[in-house]
Amino acid sequence: MTEGSRKVFNFLKENAGLKVTGHDIADALDVKINVVTGSVNGLCKKGYAVRTEEQVADAEGKMSTIKYISLTEAGLAFDPDAEKAE
Repeated sequence: MTEGSRKVFNFLKENAGLKVTGHDIADALDVKINVVTGSVNGLCKKGYAVRTEEQVADAEGKMSTIKYISLTEAGLAFDPDAEKAE
């Protein structure tokens, strides 16, 4: 797991149960959104994370789609330090 992916993974694990977006992660970790996107793509491919969409209305009533990122059960159970030991 790359250093960037590890940071994203740890953030998601620490914020399990919260609705976080890629921009939330990028802002919190002070990294560019493309780092977050690449890391999340890798986590999703491994089955450790998922993106879920939600339709929300802004102040004017215009609907938009928000994509939230969260860890799966497998992601919550995954130990990146154990992976290094193998």
